[in-house]
Amino acid sequence: MEKKSADFILRNAANIVVYPFPYRGKGTVPSWQIEEIPNASLAAKDGIITWIGSTAELEKNVKIQPDAEIYDAEGLIALPAFVDSHTHLVYGGNRADEFEMRVSGASYLDIHAKGGGILNSTRAVQNMTIEELFNGAAERIERLMLSGVTTVEIKSGYGLDLKNEIKMLETIQMLQEAFDIRIVPTFMGAHAIPADRAGDPEKFIDEFCNEWIPAVAEKKLAVFNDVFTEKSVFSVEQSRKILEAGLKYGLKPKIHADEVNVIGAVDLAVEVEAVSADHLLKTEEAGIEKMKGSGVIPTLLPGTSTFLMEKRHANARKMIEAGLPVAIASDHNPGSCQFLEANLIQSFAMLQLKMTAAEALIAGTLHAAYAVGLGDKTGSLEVGKAADIALYNLSSYKEIAYKAGCNCLYDLFCDGVALGI
Repeated sequence: MEKKSADFILRNAANIVVYPFPYRGKGTVPSWQIEEIPNASLAAKDGIITWIGSTAELEKNVKIQPDAEIYDAEGLIALPAFVDSHTHLVYGGNRADEFEMRVSGASYLDIHAKGGGILNSTRAVQNMTIEELFNGAAERIERLMLSGVTTVEIKSGYGLDLKNEIKMLETIQMLQEAFDIRIVPTFMGAHAIPADRAGDPEKFIDEFCNEWIPAVAEKKLAVFNDVFTEKSVFSVEQSRKILEAGLKYGLKPKIHADEVNVIGAVDLAVEVEAVSADHLLKTEEAGIEKMKGSGVIPTLLPGTSTFLMEKRHANARKMIEAGLPVAIASDHNPGSCQFLEANLIQSFAMLQLKMTAAEALIAGTLHAAYAVGLGDKTGSLEVGKAADIALYNLSSYKEIAYKAGCNCLYDLFCDGVALGI
């Protein structure tokens, strides 16, 4: 057998966590099985994993280049780096007053109706420079990295006019250039109908489809096009028009679905072959059945339902039992979820969604990678994928969620390059 060439070696790890039967996308069934390879090493070439196995078998299977970087991981466990597939990291100001209102009994839609919520953040973003937006978002990305994240999706959506939506997307572009991790941009101009356009929403949607989407696509500022499909926001018919317009310009669809009411958003997600349907707080058996085999990644956001003090959370157990490739993400944003760190979201997945440690880990890595279209590149430690590795000074991956709020990350690699954590 020909030896695998390597310019990066991670050796002597106490164990390396792998997924022996990983989800491979539409038409395949997810497995929630995890294997911990003891006394293990990993080899990579040009940032791509070429071999994983017992340290005792390393030299027999790997041709180590003379100038290879050798990292001694003795006593550490190696996991796939986390993927945060749903965030609103670019924003300004804060909504602490709304947080207090909510504790006092106001609902999300009550606050929205009073000019709060998304519209509050819109005012802040419109009054900020791109440099100010960048600085705030950069601090949040650093926090994510410190919790083991090497891939993050970031949405626009607080500009709510073309000029400021592009400003947000250009901020995300600046972040891509500044950080050595994967940052995936999503256009979410369809986050809310601007207050000054509420009198004629159909005219606004026509303008959105005919002017905003083409402008974003022409500048190549986004990969995805997301819409908030909800009562008093965008109807199913309006959402379909927005997502189909995006598809014409190469923007793949995502949907905020079933967060407050079930109005047919999941059916629409399947119809337009959305990459993911997110929130799903109110999704019942009909929606779960609809998603089976569709390729739509159901992305649950337990931090949000916790921050909003919801009496119920997304039904992860029924989704998993139905064979859906459930993902989890932070949904970090200024109003409905200030939780951010990946380890904390792992804890909420177990505490609120009743997921096992293995389910939470796979949902926050491999399935989350599929939720941003990168499941073939990252999200699991396996030959042919990127060497995106999170190292922990723990005895087992199960301790990550168990030690709630404790950041136990020791080191972090993206494409086999240490990020200096």
